[in-house]
Amino acid sequence: MHDDPQRSGNWTVPDHVPADLVRFLDFRTGLGPCPHAQISEFHKGPPVFYSPLSHQDRGGEGRGAWVLTKAEDIRKMLQNANLFSSAEPRSYAMGESWKLIPLELDPPEHGKFRAPINPLLSPKRVAALEPRMREIAAKLIDQIKNDHECEFIATFGEQMPVRVFLEMMGMADDELAKFRDWADMIVHDRARRGQAMSEVKVFLQEQIAEHRANPREGTLVTEVLSFKAGDKPFSDEEVLGTVFLLFIGGLDTVVSSLSFHFRYLAENPDEQRRLREDPSLLPDAVEELFRAFPVVTTGRILSEDTDMFGVQMKKGDMVAGSTLLSTSDPDEFENPEIIDLARSPNRHNAFSFGPHRCLGSHLARREVQVAIDEWLKRMPEFRVKPGTEFETLGGGVMGMRELPLVW
Repeated sequence: MHDDPQRSGNWTVPDHVPADLVRFLDFRTGLGPCPHAQISEFHKGPPVFYSPLSHQDRGGEGRGAWVLTKAEDIRKMLQNANLFSSAEPRSYAMGESWKLIPLELDPPEHGKFRAPINPLLSPKRVAALEPRMREIAAKLIDQIKNDHECEFIATFGEQMPVRVFLEMMGMADDELAKFRDWADMIVHDRARRGQAMSEVKVFLQEQIAEHRANPREGTLVTEVLSFKAGDKPFSDEEVLGTVFLLFIGGLDTVVSSLSFHFRYLAENPDEQRRLREDPSLLPDAVEELFRAFPVVTTGRILSEDTDMFGVQMKKGDMVAGSTLLSTSDPDEFENPEIIDLARSPNRHNAFSFGPHRCLGSHLARREVQVAIDEWLKRMPEFRVKPGTEFETLGGGVMGMRELPLVW
């Protein structure tokens, strides 16, 4: 083993990693106020490098990862689930081994479990939710619009999508703050991840038991209880893994996306005006905002030794594919640093590629479009509160601590 040349002697890298390919990037350490621009600077270096610390330790401290920077290479990783495995459970962080379903399954098991889950968040089902999304958004905006300022995330950015999703799950929203704390610890806080996962597990087991005893037609938890993989009903552990993934996914990623999207609009009043004057631009604008401000970095585990991406990788190595790098690749997008709300074509992978493409992509798109549309209809021109110093949060999902707005 040899020491990481960019840090003190606390970090080491495997012998098969060339010393000149070591960089330190765990997508959570040393983040500045503009993490997307900061991380895109890695495009100036080698197309693949090794970071001595990974954003996903999966139960072990100090585990490193190969980091891919090219969109084409990241697609190859995401589409080759046999070589780049997702099957190492995050529950290792709490000393257990049950899996998030279908995220932590490889083909062919993945397809068997994903098939019954797909309809839960289909375009048709999501479209039917739009009136309720607009109702919730309008109510939240009306509560704050006369205050002339707000902390966006607490008052709207987390309230709107999380309330929508908890209704879908068939859960009460009176403990929303606690749910968000859990999501924050699991996604952003390596030290407390296992504790938070344990607490969520107990809560969800209680919810599942309640839905078994008193089914609530049309809610996600009740529907999952009836699922089969092929002709075999989901086991209790598989039900838990599915509900756990839905629950955490619904609490964090859209909130993080909305935070970056609204920050951009607040800092660019001309873009606000364009969308107010022509709402038909909104679908393309939202796609560009997802491209410019993606939030997810995923990890895969190599199932065998391979020579790929110009380096030698070993079985068991972790490989990170970050949307923050794939959507800012200058070989993939012309002038990726320029945010063009009319960009077309826009073949980004903010929702991943391959068998693990995001289950909630249709919901996320619809929620963001509705949120921006309702806000622009009801609010005057808004901007970031003067003197704001942004604090960003990293890990598997990039986030923002606060977004103070004034109007």
